[in-house]
Amino acid sequence: MKQKSLAYLSYLTLIHKSHYMRIYQYLLFGCLVLELMSSCSKTPEPKILDGSAQGTYYHISFYADDTLGVANSIDSIFIAIDNSLSLWREKSIINAVNANQDPILDSIFIQNFISAKKFYQLTDGAFDITIGSLVKSYGFTTEKRKVLSEKQIDSLLKISGMDKISLQDSHLYKKYPEIQLDFNAIAQGYTSDAIAKLFRKRGIDSFVIDVGGEVMCGNEKPNGKAWSVGIERPTETKDEQIGKSIAQVYLKNHAIVTSGNYRKYYIVNGVKYSHTIDPKTGHPVQHNLLSASVIASDATSADALATAFMVMGLEKTQKFLQSHSEYAAYLIYSDKNGQMKTWQSPNFGQYLNK
Repeated sequence: MKQKSLAYLSYLTLIHKSHYMRIYQYLLFGCLVLELMSSCSKTPEPKILDGSAQGTYYHISFYADDTLGVANSIDSIFIAIDNSLSLWREKSIINAVNANQDPILDSIFIQNFISAKKFYQLTDGAFDITIGSLVKSYGFTTEKRKVLSEKQIDSLLKISGMDKISLQDSHLYKKYPEIQLDFNAIAQGYTSDAIAKLFRKRGIDSFVIDVGGEVMCGNEKPNGKAWSVGIERPTETKDEQIGKSIAQVYLKNHAIVTSGNYRKYYIVNGVKYSHTIDPKTGHPVQHNLLSASVIASDATSADALATAFMVMGLEKTQKFLQSHSEYAAYLIYSDKNGQMKTWQSPNFGQYLNK
């Protein structure tokens, strides 16, 4: 607007002085009107928070007038969750549980345990936080990958299963002391939900929270538009460029989480081993489902189901979604000819429209 005003004033210097003041007054009034119209229609800019936590990135965008202490409050959430659920934090509660030290469980641990139990039952054991020993034995928590024998797998399966652990009076009881827990498949979704809860408590309703790909969206933006989230196209190799979207969804007060095996694997003697372990067989999954993107009302649910679907495979996941319409999913799979195909649940289409 300032550039336009200066251009007009340069032109006015060529006009006869007797007309200068009147034309300048009209021009000034017109500029004020345009400035007011511009300021009234201008969309506010979102506040952005970027950083790293829980071994991954986070990107948070939100609209708020008062942001005092927001960043510090979010940092406190990350710290509290790590202190409870992180396997990488030496004195975390989960490490104390795994070491059979019988710690008093905090609300974060208990809430995640209850959610894990729910999805263990809902998915007929496909989601299971007690496969920590299997994950560790395969070398997924280190750089030393291993191939396990059937005897080793059978032995590890005996100390797996959420039916072998229980919660009572803020203590966890294990049937076998060797049972190891791992909340990795649900903790980041829970983190996104915890930050969303913080925002709403502070009166911040318009936001999008992305913690390592676990995305929770709040109300629509001030311009009335939903939040746009891309579903990543699977890559053929680990080194292939990522970030390309195969579909775009538009969300309000919903979460989306994608789980996939197309980059998280290791190769031994030419055989690919997925990072996803089937809790029932003890083997890395081997099926044609490349990725599962799940939409739910909260990120914790979407996170757990995305993991479970990668265990269940294409057909079982499709059958599950037929009787659980509260969730929506977009599946990417490989057909018998090796061609990439997509499938979406009947209720997924509503999220493809702006």
